[in-house]
Amino acid sequence: MMNAVQSGSVRTVEWESLAARQDARRARKNALLTSAFGAVGLATVLLVLGLVAAIAYHGAPTLSWEFLTQPPREGMSAGGVGPMILGSILLMVGAFLMATPLGVFGGVCLAEYGERSRLMRLMHASVAALAGTPPIVYGLFGLAIFVLKFKLGVSLLAGWLTLTLFCVPSIVLTTEAALKTVPAALIDGGLALGLSRWQTLWRIALPYALPGILTGIILSLGRAVGEATPVLFTASIYYTTAETTLGWETLRQPVANLPYYLAEGYRQPGVVPERLIWGACLTLILLTLLLNAGAILIRSRTRRRYL
Repeated sequence: MMNAVQSGSVRTVEWESLAARQDARRARKNALLTSAFGAVGLATVLLVLGLVAAIAYHGAPTLSWEFLTQPPREGMSAGGVGPMILGSILLMVGAFLMATPLGVFGGVCLAEYGERSRLMRLMHASVAALAGTPPIVYGLFGLAIFVLKFKLGVSLLAGWLTLTLFCVPSIVLTTEAALKTVPAALIDGGLALGLSRWQTLWRIALPYALPGILTGIILSLGRAVGEATPVLFTASIYYTTAETTLGWETLRQPVANLPYYLAEGYRQPGVVPERLIWGACLTLILLTLLLNAGAILIRSRTRRRYL
């Protein structure tokens, strides 16, 4: 009897020692992984901050009201980037108006019916593949279809359609992800109160998911406004002496924009002074940061309103 008790005590001590060693091993692994991920995150943040600081250092002396509002002069060797900023804003606004309803509706369909049929699962996989498609593919598609097939020419309208195709997949996926975060209790409560499925969606689910949806829309537009290749062959013009006007005829005309201006400026060294290139680069970064800040502000305000 005594031997059995002693044997059981020895086994208990051995199991406790083994468990302690395993816990210590897990703690070391967790500490190592935490340190590794922290180092990678810190390196990424420092890299981004260093890049922004370098651009700000070279571009800040160029920034002025004249630079931000005046058109280029003297064969692009002087003046500012006013038409490029206006063209970028026009492209972004048109893409927002076209892509938002299509992307939100597609995200709603995938969130509600994405797992109910093989066709919807195939559509989800297709949208995910389109979201990862390189931007140059959208530019070539816009050139082949909108510019040549539909005979829109290199114009603002062709750029809108191309950027709409570029933005829609990411808006669909972010809308779907935001709707899937809605608690099932809210949906069940709406249905229990007598609301139909679509009434529950529009009155309960969408307001709850609105911060995430708006954030996805603005971030996708921020990505689009910084891309040169989707509008490279469809809407861009490098230099023109004509003043950009707002009217129906503007839809059939090409527009200058910041990404294409930067791309051509670096591709043709010596044509545009380097200080103007740095200033335009800083302007584009500030425009993108304003969009991101707007996304954060809208998300916080809508979250306080609806949650």
